[in-house]
Amino acid sequence: MIAQLDLAAINDLRDALPRFAHPPLAHLHHLSPDQRRAYWLDDISLSLADESSIAFASIVSGSINGFVLCNDSRWDSQITSRRIATVKHLAAVADDPVGAEILDALIDELMRTLVKRGTQCAGCRVQASELAAIHALEKGGFLLMDTLLDFVFDFSHTSIEEINPAERDKQLKLRRATPTDMPALVAINERSFANYFGRYHADPQMPPGTATKVYAEWVRSAFAGWADWILVAEFDGKIAGHSVWRKTLESQGENSGGVAYCDLVVVDPEFHKRGLGTALMLDGMHIAGDFAQYLVGPVHVCNYAVQRTLQKLGWKISGARHSFHKWLKP
Repeated sequence: MIAQLDLAAINDLRDALPRFAHPPLAHLHHLSPDQRRAYWLDDISLSLADESSIAFASIVSGSINGFVLCNDSRWDSQITSRRIATVKHLAAVADDPVGAEILDALIDELMRTLVKRGTQCAGCRVQASELAAIHALEKGGFLLMDTLLDFVFDFSHTSIEEINPAERDKQLKLRRATPTDMPALVAINERSFANYFGRYHADPQMPPGTATKVYAEWVRSAFAGWADWILVAEFDGKIAGHSVWRKTLESQGENSGGVAYCDLVVVDPEFHKRGLGTALMLDGMHIAGDFAQYLVGPVHVCNYAVQRTLQKLGWKISGARHSFHKWLKP
């Protein structure tokens, strides 16, 4: 049976989570299963509390054996003037012989509901190892747009003091961003991502100019509270790049380290190959090292320059995620 899922059923979902395959943060191997589930449940609860949320559960003999949760994507919708939604969670019980049927039924029910709501596009990002979910999305008409590699730095394995990058140019200075920096950082994003290759560029049905506008909006949202800190690189007194960082999981003691994300590192094309990216990453790592054990950096599979920078600094590929889009017809 497929039934609507809301906050009133959160305790039933809490009991079901240990049986689901592919929990978030699974590539952070030293996190305990309880910590992963607590993070997952918090994220689910926040998503369900959003008034735009749509969620369904598959229920057999009174127990949840799969669920899907979707929210409106306000950034994308505002920029594109299309109603766009994001499938935040899609999961079924591990090793269930009818797991594929559960996922198919959940996706079908969600798509019908989104069409009735007037949603025009749905996006979903899943781990590359989630073959059942990937096949269910493809069967449901979703198309692959891009792939991100999740790079991880583990402070318990590598000390920042062990990293020996090239000596910085004396003209390069790094500092925390202030609100007055936002116009310059937006302009850098627009120049840097004009000919990028992410999912917004890959989707031919996205309105012209969408991709560049989305990456510029990342900076505005970072200043509005999405990020915990933003670093700015100045070269010879001119703003030349920035990086965006946020905490995602607080440390809970010596054996349960925190997690921070570097969501964005951008260097103005005018200042490429001058060590700005390395400096932005290294200074952000120093800040995060005060409270986090793990750092995570999603990087597009084709962004070889950033991949090389991270690998020089001791980051390792620990996972991959595929992005899918589906445009809906009334």
